[in-house]
Amino acid sequence: MINICFMGNPKFAVRTLDVLYNDENIDVKLVVSSPDKKRNRGKVTPTEIKKYAEDKGIDVLTPKTVNSPEFVEGLKELDIDYIVVVAFGQLIGKDLLEAYEDRIINLHPSILPAYRGASPMQFSLLNGDNVTAATTMLIEKGMDSGDILIQEEVPIEDSDDYTSLEEKLSEIGAKAIRKTILNFDEVYKNREKQDDSQATFCTKITKDMGRIDWNKSSSEIINKIRAFVEYPAAFFVYEGSNVKVYKAEIAQGYEGKPGFVYEANPKEKIVIGTKDGAIRVEKIQFPGKKAMDTKSFLMGNTFEEKITLANE
Repeated sequence: MINICFMGNPKFAVRTLDVLYNDENIDVKLVVSSPDKKRNRGKVTPTEIKKYAEDKGIDVLTPKTVNSPEFVEGLKELDIDYIVVVAFGQLIGKDLLEAYEDRIINLHPSILPAYRGASPMQFSLLNGDNVTAATTMLIEKGMDSGDILIQEEVPIEDSDDYTSLEEKLSEIGAKAIRKTILNFDEVYKNREKQDDSQATFCTKITKDMGRIDWNKSSSEIINKIRAFVEYPAAFFVYEGSNVKVYKAEIAQGYEGKPGFVYEANPKEKIVIGTKDGAIRVEKIQFPGKKAMDTKSFLMGNTFEEKITLANE
């Protein structure tokens, strides 16, 4: 039996934990997640990983840091073979790295060395990439710079947004982690060092990054909407309010007049000019309202035509 300590937080990590938990050759001895915190509407709630662990009766800890001597000693007492890290958020410190040298395995959703950092899926979509990957790798002290163990490429379709891409990568990544653990000696022997000269980095996503700049091209704006569909949501300012856009398509036959509202009716929906054409808004949300398809919104609400939206 292979003893595992699993570290993770969000929904993306749940599929990997589920696959490991249900494998007869693997014993998830301990789950480690971040402390409960205020999330939706100020309610204190646990992470998705903690909820899963508690539901399955797996021992779960939520330390402020995993880098204390007490935590490292506790893992040794559990006879842990491998630590699996998926979207955990805490840096793994020197003591833990030394105690489990070459036995801390991370799942990173990008074609490393591209998109090291906190938001690789969003940046793959932002940049209009047509392929990404689920990569299992060894953790070292550098940011996502450890040796690659397995890298499974995943196509990004034009119809993909963050939600669908996350689902695909979580499924393929979970299988890659399982394969890595069950065949570790062979996988480790064939590991590949990353070429640091080819590394690119992505930043943490902030709310203001969702602001739509109508001076960008239609494809750039569509990519932003796809990338930020879950957080923070792409938005523009209309009559002093931030209006969120969850789905849009390139509208054909319009000249590039950035921010100009060409159409706003149930038949054509809302068509807004960009640097090189226009986009048609398919799903929209006004402050205090539910997100809804634009046609339905316009059957009960108005949106002014033939105006130019500001970028500020």
